[in-house]
Amino acid sequence: MQTIKKIYFIHLVALTFLLVSCQTKFKHEFNKSDNGVTIHQDSTIINIEVINESIIHINKMRLGDKPSTLPDYVTVLKPQKVNWEVIDAEDVLTISTDSLNVLVNANGIIEYQTKDSLSLVSETNELTYIKPNSKENKVSQAFLAGDEALYGLGQFQSGIMNWKNVPIRLQQYNQEIAIPFLVSTKGYGIYWHNYSLTDFNKPQNEIEFGSTETVSTEKNNKEASVEGEKEDVAAHITKTEAEQKNIRETTFTPAKTGEYTFLALSDNGGRMRGEIKVTIDGDDIINYETIWMPRRYSGKKHLEAGKTYKVVFQNTGAKIPGRLFYNEPDFNKTVFSSTQGNAIDYYLVQGGNPAEVISEYQNLTGKAPLFPKTAYGFWQCRERYHNQEELLENAHEMREREIPVDNIVQDWFYWPKGTKGPEWDRAKYPDPEAMVEELTKLNLKLMVSVWPEVKNEALEKKYNLKKIKSSNYIDIYDKGVSERFYRMLSDSMFHYGVSSIWLDGTEPEGVKDAKAITAVGRFEEVQNPYSLEVTRAMYEGRRAEFPNQRVFNLTRSAYAGQQRFGATSWSGDVEASWEQLEEQISAGLNFTMAGIPYWTHDIGGFFRDSKSINPRFDNQYTNPEFIELLTRWFQFGAFSPIFRIHGYKSETEIWRYNQEFEDIARKFIDIRYQLMPYIYSEAWKATSQGKLIMAPLTYQYPNDKNTWSIKDQFLFGESMMVGIVTEYKKRTMDMYFPEGTWYNFWTDEKVEGNQNITVDAPLDETPIFVKAGSILPIGPKVENVTDRTQKPIFIVVYPGKDAKYTMYLDDGESYNYEHGTYSEIIFSYSEATKTLTVKKGDGSYYDFETTPIEFAFQMVGKRSKEEAYFLGEDLTIQF
Repeated sequence: MQTIKKIYFIHLVALTFLLVSCQTKFKHEFNKSDNGVTIHQDSTIINIEVINESIIHINKMRLGDKPSTLPDYVTVLKPQKVNWEVIDAEDVLTISTDSLNVLVNANGIIEYQTKDSLSLVSETNELTYIKPNSKENKVSQAFLAGDEALYGLGQFQSGIMNWKNVPIRLQQYNQEIAIPFLVSTKGYGIYWHNYSLTDFNKPQNEIEFGSTETVSTEKNNKEASVEGEKEDVAAHITKTEAEQKNIRETTFTPAKTGEYTFLALSDNGGRMRGEIKVTIDGDDIINYETIWMPRRYSGKKHLEAGKTYKVVFQNTGAKIPGRLFYNEPDFNKTVFSSTQGNAIDYYLVQGGNPAEVISEYQNLTGKAPLFPKTAYGFWQCRERYHNQEELLENAHEMREREIPVDNIVQDWFYWPKGTKGPEWDRAKYPDPEAMVEELTKLNLKLMVSVWPEVKNEALEKKYNLKKIKSSNYIDIYDKGVSERFYRMLSDSMFHYGVSSIWLDGTEPEGVKDAKAITAVGRFEEVQNPYSLEVTRAMYEGRRAEFPNQRVFNLTRSAYAGQQRFGATSWSGDVEASWEQLEEQISAGLNFTMAGIPYWTHDIGGFFRDSKSINPRFDNQYTNPEFIELLTRWFQFGAFSPIFRIHGYKSETEIWRYNQEFEDIARKFIDIRYQLMPYIYSEAWKATSQGKLIMAPLTYQYPNDKNTWSIKDQFLFGESMMVGIVTEYKKRTMDMYFPEGTWYNFWTDEKVEGNQNITVDAPLDETPIFVKAGSILPIGPKVENVTDRTQKPIFIVVYPGKDAKYTMYLDDGESYNYEHGTYSEIIFSYSEATKTLTVKKGDGSYYDFETTPIEFAFQMVGKRSKEEAYFLGEDLTIQF
């Protein structure tokens, strides 16, 4: 016993010595645990958690405050067993992993460095605070912005590519998606772990207009009812001659020269319809014309110090005159400020480049599962098919016209009149099960629109669907409600053979009281992840009930981590205009850079012509400018992760327009399907490696500053670069080519990189280039992604560098790939010997001996090709 007491005393003395030692070296007391360090910095507790060698979790709270009881909806990676150490000195405490150095100085500021001490990013105490009792933002963390470009944050219609210094409100809207994850060209990312409305780079200055009175528009607007359907979008506000434009002017004389960033506040409650426009000396800085409006809008412009500029602010249809804020050119901070919370909570993610950062972020928040292979084909969608007969008639005509397509969509109002919920109106859809059976015989899958906004008393009662007060939106945060919502939907859809669900309105926009209580707390505390939880309910429910069928859902909103729930987001109800087409590209690229690889848009725009609330075009079927816009938009769709046409009050089938459009549309649908071996292999990389299918050039070329602001070019998979023409009657395009050699996809002409070049862009083509050192698998023309043909798959080598490519194969429908039931074929090209080798890679799904795959091997620049069957044994092709 005396020995035990003696050992205990020795350990106690040693522990005391360690604590005293810590206290004497570093200014503040700290404690080390298995997974991190807790620092007692005056009245603040700083908890630094090592998730792995590249991910650090920071939580800061005031002494005495209680931790949040909200669930962690987003992160899935628990702290890993990795090597790390603490090095303490008087003025700095260093946590060191194999990838990162985390330096905490005496005043609590944290700096992040690479292992070789290169600076990544540092906190700053300026604009950093915890104020739980504040009537405005309660928590805020600022970082110093360096020589870098910043991407992500979700989807916004501002046309802005690089978010450095730009103010924006992260709030879910139709057309805007808030994802609080940011990626830097310097090789780090920040996930801001707060579910409430969040201001990014909240502006510090305001341009005054003098007038602040409330604007009344009640006498100047009227409702137009269409077909007696109250929620028809066409029940919109029409303009009258007496309508107030709400246009104000002022002047602004900047004190500094440089790029100013702006944020306009247009309304303080509810939707508005009308034009939001800010011009400076006649240049558009902010310009929104669409039906559904957010409340805040971003823009930027270079201004000269001492010069006086004329500023015009038009805010038509809003309930307030609006306010215009700005940040000066030397703002140079990255700031997350949230309206709710009592703790600063964020994750720092490190990687050698944006691709590695996003892959690590997906380790933290979950990888994207594979969709059914059919989901990567063409989606025929319109608002809407009005009955069963009309839907089937168009499905048959698609097949009769031999248009490749795998999916057809039923939009809203298939439900009984006066309700809103997943119930078939049997007067219009007398036999939905037979309808699906007929579609199945046509090799078509059906997707149906369902809303978490339920207005159907019988269904609400049957499934006990508790709603969030002040709305018709179900309380998705209640696990029981979530499960019963899935059950209602499965009973009405999946049990009839429906394959996928269009989860519309998942922002949600209709909760009028943000302080309404949900199952986990006030709605304002968990407002932004609503869509995440809707997709979770659908994914977990369907995987449990139909374990051998992959989940695909389409949503109008998203949040951090949503990629793991089998969902694709689309850009909402955008209008048909050249400006909006251009904005879609940057919106989609920033969305994918926020860590979610799947995104899509309404090809042609949702609001298309004067009959669908878009006065720009008189008739979408005959107007030559609209048809050209539709053509360019269709080309963009063919090279988006999901390829889907849609339009309000439109018959969107490609034969409805002129013959020229139909021919071009067919051409690009064919290209999409011929590239399916490549697209599906890129999808496998998204699942297995956290790669992006569509990404800005900076994703692969972060050190090339010429790529930082490009928003009409993007990478499609690892090998292809696509340009999109966004001007009427434009038949050329100015493109930037990063380092290396590039081949014109159409002509095989070579272009050297590190330069800007004007390239041809005839209406029936969009500029596509393939980088040297690439191998593309290109299949034959088919009408379904699952079609088997007797024609070979072309393996096209783009020489100039060594190349390697892995083609992926599986059953296209089940989750068996998660257990290794898939096959890879590895193609390797040697530039020195001009030889291509083909080898069997991982997996055992495909029996190459029983069913050999026929390939036609071709090198760009050579006319001859060599055909051979691959039987699983190594194969060598000499060019």
